[in-house]
Amino acid sequence: MDSLVGFVGKNYVLMAGDTNAGRSIMRLKDDFDKLVQVDSHKILAKSGEIGDGNQFCNLIIRNVSLYRINNETELTTKSVAHYTRRQLATAIRKNPYSVNLLLGGYDKKDQMGSLYYLDYLGSSKKINYGAHGYAALFVGSILDRFWKEDLDFEEGLELMKKCLREVEKRLIIGTRCFVIKMINSDGISVVEKVMINSEKKNEIEEEN
Repeated sequence: MDSLVGFVGKNYVLMAGDTNAGRSIMRLKDDFDKLVQVDSHKILAKSGEIGDGNQFCNLIIRNVSLYRINNETELTTKSVAHYTRRQLATAIRKNPYSVNLLLGGYDKKDQMGSLYYLDYLGSSKKINYGAHGYAALFVGSILDRFWKEDLDFEEGLELMKKCLREVEKRLIIGTRCFVIKMINSDGISVVEKVMINSEKKNEIEEEN
């Protein structure tokens, strides 16, 4: 029941992921963070098999860290995206990873954020907005209509919540919590933990 959403705003990247870890019809935990930190200004959002996602993201994080130590410089978001795509493409012929990713980052040199879409087949594309998992079935039209260039933070947060409410509304089995994280010049920060079911309960009580 993975749901990942991300988009680029004015000097920031906003990403959200559900915190549910499950298998088949079973809910295993409700505090599983699918937005993993690569370095001080990059996040990998993962969906797919939990084991594959953890193993693959750990591989990327440690190799990016090793490059930074050996060369005393940080890779750009574009470079990390190319490296990640190469690892996925190579694994297809050896031991495929059942994982789809959104890579968000902010590059201090360019003073701008960027977002990359990657899938288990080794595809990679720089995008303004995107989603993986069940969220991809519902939020594309919302982002296509309401996303715009130079989206300020308040507008971006409201757009993200609009997407998350739509996911909760459409899925039969609801997701209890989403985590929203932002990447900007100051680094990575947790913006908010959104309890969708609580919002729906409050809306019902207000209507009554």
